[in-house]
Amino acid sequence: REKRFTESRWKDIRVGDFVRVGSNEIIPADLLLLHTSDPHGLCLIETANLDGETNLKQRRAVPDLSSP
Repeated sequence: REKRFTESRWKDIRVGDFVRVGSNEIIPADLLLLHTSDPHGLCLIETANLDGETNLKQRRAVPDLSSP
């Protein structure tokens, strides 16, 4: 496999692939958050398309992987 990010269609993503997600992107899959641009490894997600809730939920990246 290549060692850089390439553009792919969601249908071509497989278990074990690393996916780089930008701000405000819709993610049609379950992902493990490994790193964020936030210094504390935090991000906000909206799950309205899953559960109807429109409030943002705070999530934290895997602690040992998100440290500088």
